[in-house]
Amino acid sequence: MLILIAVLMLNVWAIPADDVLSPNINILEELGKMEARMKSMEKEMEQLRTQNTERMKVAFSASLSASSDRKYFGPHAEETTLVYENAYTNIGNAYDVNTGIFTAPVKGVYFFNFVVFNPYALSTGVRLLKNGNFVVAASDNPPGQDTEDTTCNSVTLLLEQGDQIYLQLLNQCRIYTDMWKRNTFSGHLLFTM
Repeated sequence: MLILIAVLMLNVWAIPADDVLSPNINILEELGKMEARMKSMEKEMEQLRTQNTERMKVAFSASLSASSDRKYFGPHAEETTLVYENAYTNIGNAYDVNTGIFTAPVKGVYFFNFVVFNPYALSTGVRLLKNGNFVVAASDNPPGQDTEDTTCNSVTLLLEQGDQIYLQLLNQCRIYTDMWKRNTFSGHLLFTM
């Protein structure tokens, strides 16, 4: 209402004094025109806001470690959140390299992919969680004839703003990283809702 009064005052001031006093000026008609212009401007602002949201760009891809040294993760007695600390891409800064958690900046449909590599005798397994709830997993038995095993999984999810996605190493499992950086976690916004 205050905006309407301010716009009304600005428009009244824009009308020459002679016209304001003229018996030909219909104040109600002028108010109706101003209200129509304001509604049009509000609609235009909403369209601009929607376009800006739709243009939001969100994408990340990270590996477990930036180091070229061998590094083992696990086994642990409990599931452990994996922190993919070496971000190749983090457009929109929705992935936190300190916690390993992706937080959806807007409501939309997102795609996630993860690759798990383990070259040694223990089983490997990783699960993807949304707000602490299991969604999908990737696992592999201990290497048999060969000495290296890789598994992966991917999923497309509808997320609300603030939803969190992260990976956990399953209990009693192990993964490994080295200069080849074969353990990766990636995701991106497909479109907003």
